[in-house]
Amino acid sequence: MKKFKYSFAPDANARGGVEATAAAGISLFFLLVASVISFALEGEGGAVLGAVGLFSFLVSAYGFYLGIKSFSEKHVNHRYSIIGSMSSGILAVLWLGLFLLGVS
Repeated sequence: MKKFKYSFAPDANARGGVEATAAAGISLFFLLVASVISFALEGEGGAVLGAVGLFSFLVSAYGFYLGIKSFSEKHVNHRYSIIGSMSSGILAVLWLGLFLLGVS
């Protein structure tokens, strides 16, 4: 007798979720690099670190947008959508907090 294997979980991952997770990874990498450089320069990083921070904030905000948008994809696994949108959202809020702290 032949056995059948049934699976209700979709095999493919949401494309936008994978991109959102990658954007969160890039933003986290830039956060770590900017933190190390700022620590090494004793807080005197200047405009270059500000530009890196602004770019990283925009990447994390775009990753959050991609993650939220990827929930509308049908018949895919949304694991990376959840991971990417949550981590990108947290990083965007963290970057925004750092900017507001630096402005005041």
